[in-house]
Amino acid sequence: MLRLLSPLRRAGSPRLVAAVLGVLALGVGCGLAVAAVGGVSIPQLGINVPVPAEKATALERLASVGTTDSNTTPAPAPKSEVHSISARLLGPEVPVPVAPSLLQPRNGWLVSNGKTLVAVYAGAAGSDRSVGRVVIVRQDLLAGRQTVRILDVQSTGALTVTRAPLGSSVETSAQTGTIRLRTAEGRRFVLDLGGGSGKVSLDPYKAPVR
Repeated sequence: MLRLLSPLRRAGSPRLVAAVLGVLALGVGCGLAVAAVGGVSIPQLGINVPVPAEKATALERLASVGTTDSNTTPAPAPKSEVHSISARLLGPEVPVPVAPSLLQPRNGWLVSNGKTLVAVYAGAAGSDRSVGRVVIVRQDLLAGRQTVRILDVQSTGALTVTRAPLGSSVETSAQTGTIRLRTAEGRRFVLDLGGGSGKVSLDPYKAPVR
């Protein structure tokens, strides 16, 4: 479980707050990939589902990666090729490697081109359900590095990913693409992963002018 971030006080409405963690050790953070893709056994997540043979190595690698406050040593680079994971939504049944005190998850999104991986988890702040929260996990699978970023928006309630790039053709481009989210009351937001402005942001959705 990710235990590196503690709940932070927020103010303002809507006010976006970002927290960035530096280089961390890779780990359980990607057990979600296995659950989402569907084949190796991951005892720490309590799942054992079949996957294509060509994906097994990649998923085992992702499942072995960890983010705990007791281990901040970069994981060793993989000796074998790490396979890609097509962009996909993660349902509420997929284990989330983020402590409940940090995030009350609704759903998520994941993509990897075999060299880098991006996972997005949406929901509410662990200590305040009125605060919408997005946790972005980025992994450099070859170098064994990981960063975690938090974006909050005040007085919205939990956020849910509703639209995101999908499929194998966007395994690289989607990592800096955009993702749409919605609140239970229908308020819409856009998560920019850095492709447009070069800066990660979470802003209210603005419909294009026709």
